[in-house]
Formats: sequence, C-alpha cells, structure tokens
Amino acid sequence: MDTHYDVIVIGAGPGGYVAAIRAAQLGLKTVCIEKWVKDDGSPSLGGTCLNVGCIPSKALLESSYKFREAKDELGIHGIVVNNEDLTINIAEMMHRKNKVVAGLTKGISGLFKVNKVKQLSGIG
Repeated sequence: MDTHYDVIVIGAGPGGYVAAIRAAQLGLKTVCIEKWVKDDGSPSLGGTCLNVGCIPSKALLESSYKFREAKDELGIHGIVVNNEDLTINIAEMMHRKNKVVAGLTKGISGLFKVNKVKQLSGIG
C-alpha cells in the first residue's frame, strides 16, 4: 500500500469530498479518510450530512409532505382522497430514503474514481 500522499483530507462530507476532488484535479496525490461505513462494512462517503443528517431527513420530510398534501390539500384541485384509506408505509418511506442516500454516496465514489482520489475507511 502506497503511504505517500500530497494531501490527506479527513472526512468525506460536503467540504471534505469537494476539497479532495479539487486537490486531485490540481495534480496532487490525494487520499480522503472517512469513518462512515454501511451495514455491510463497505465505506459510505458523504459524512454525517449525507448518511444520517440533512439528506435522509429531507427525503423523509418530502414523503411526509406528500402525505399531508394528499390528506389536506388535493381537494382544492378536485382530487378527492378517502382519508380513511390513506396510510403511511414507513418501511417503504425508509426504503426510498435509503435509495436516495445510496445513489448520492455512489455518486461521490464515482467522482473519487474519475478524479483518482483514494478513499480509506478510518478516523483521522
């Protein structure tokens, strides 16, 4: 394993992954160290914001807003929803949230690959 790098970025959150990519684009040999791992043990880029903070919260909020819109606001458009049959499937909401997070973390991983940023799991 090569242990010489020009730049070591601690954390692959919104600031860290952008810094790592830019350093690599400037020709510096760059590694980014991230502590987040998925349930299967594989690395999960994006930091707190993407893995458990901002993005998952916003995905769940959007689903909740859709429920409230169906329940309380569609009637003004002439769309009638029988509120007795309107339910929330929490498992499906969580599945959608997980897909959103997975897609974005995969995107960061792809950017690392294209820009030749090495990623390591760990704490700095």
